[in-house]
Amino acid sequence: MSLDRLGVVHDVHEYPQAGHAFLNDAEVGPRPLRPLFRVMGMGPDPEAAADAWRRIETFFATHLNTPHTEKAES
Repeated sequence: MSLDRLGVVHDVHEYPQAGHAFLNDAEVGPRPLRPLFRVMGMGPDPEAAADAWRRIETFFATHLNTPHTEKAES
């Protein structure tokens, strides 16, 4: 079943050029293996990350932000 059909609010976007760990700010892992990770498409993708974080923050602000209400003291 699709999220649309189920009425689930969502924002799904694929970044075809971005590989695993594209949200990381810097390369990680053992230094000798980093060139291999880049060839495999693993690691930071600043352009995709900027768009993804914008979308994530907007979604959270829209759907998870609730006004703070204080409980009435009894």
